[in-house]
Amino acid sequence: MASMFSSIRKKLPGRNASIFWTTVLGTTGFYQYNKREGKKRMDYYCKRAEMVANETIGALDTPRKVHVYVAVPMGELGTRKARLHWEEYILPVFVAGALDYELTLVNDTVTDSDGGSERVVRGGVHSLVAEEVKERRRKEMEEDNEELKLWRTAIDERKKENEERARRNRAGASGGGGQELDISNWKPEPYPGTMDIVALGRETWVEAINGINDGAMGSLNYTIPPLVPLDSEEQERKNNAAERKISTDTAVAPTSPESSHDEEAADRSGMQVTDTAGAAVVSAEPEIAAPQPLPITVDYDRYASDAGNGAAIPGKIPAVAYISHMNITGWSNLPLRIWNFFHNQQNVDLYAQQALQVVFESTKRAARGAEELADMGKAEEEMTGWEGQERIDVVVEPAVAECLQIYDTQNDTAPRFSEEAHD
Repeated sequence: MASMFSSIRKKLPGRNASIFWTTVLGTTGFYQYNKREGKKRMDYYCKRAEMVANETIGALDTPRKVHVYVAVPMGELGTRKARLHWEEYILPVFVAGALDYELTLVNDTVTDSDGGSERVVRGGVHSLVAEEVKERRRKEMEEDNEELKLWRTAIDERKKENEERARRNRAGASGGGGQELDISNWKPEPYPGTMDIVALGRETWVEAINGINDGAMGSLNYTIPPLVPLDSEEQERKNNAAERKISTDTAVAPTSPESSHDEEAADRSGMQVTDTAGAAVVSAEPEIAAPQPLPITVDYDRYASDAGNGAAIPGKIPAVAYISHMNITGWSNLPLRIWNFFHNQQNVDLYAQQALQVVFESTKRAARGAEELADMGKAEEEMTGWEGQERIDVVVEPAVAECLQIYDTQNDTAPRFSEEAHD
């Protein structure tokens, strides 16, 4: 009996090997359990979102579409982590709910000339949202104004011409000759309705609210952009200038000191003179640049004041949804990052539930004043990435705050399954 136990003991792994394999198998099992639970939670929210996808709409009804803005998170130099956050937690719910979207990644960075360090420039979302709201207000004014319709035609033609010129410049620079497929200028068909705005993260939310306020209260005047110069035209102009200079240099002959005064007088008068040897002397007149056309500004504000179109009109302001992004950065937060890695189901419950609120349009409600807009996502400012960063405050007029609608993403008010409702 003793010999049998001794033989079994020899086959058992040692102390260090037991600790190693216990740690590896325990960690792997814990990760797989978390992965399975996270998938179950995501499937639950996707199943609820399918309730919207299975609804029937009329043949003339337009499916809903939202505009998702993603800016650089605080403490980062790019949108990579925010894009992964969108793809992992938000996008599956939108796809399950058949919610169409337009994604805009705003990544504006500059490099300082002194130290060569790279930094993020804020305000890109603000400008895009403000122009989107203004463009919507302009088009509503153009519906009942024939003169503005003509200006809209001119603006669209100028934009198309500039896009075509930019494409030709790129084709010339790449040596493709314009024969290759160019999808850089491809744009989706304009949405006929009003696209609601989805802001991912506190920094994007603040810029979006400020952009809506600027678009609703700011000037609607539009300056038609000038034509983009073609590289071929610019090169041709330089070649012509070089040819004129060469022909001038070859035509000039040596002159005697006695005739220099006569030539100077003739140059001042703009005349061509001939020296005693019969060689023509061409006066080198300075090249006069072609006058640039004055910018044309369409005065929308005049028509807005005549028609009484104010800013506080709900139809001109899109609804806004805030989806949080608790970006954990820094070595001091390494234990928390490891904890989230093994407890991903809590992140799924937080972010997927917020995305579900956007899928259901019934969760929209009126904002409770400017204070609620300013406090939305305030918890993100306590993260490490916000330390030492310049923070932007929410600036919104009371008239805009009263008309603005938001999605109630902080509470799970979306419809549930029938069996859940009875429970």
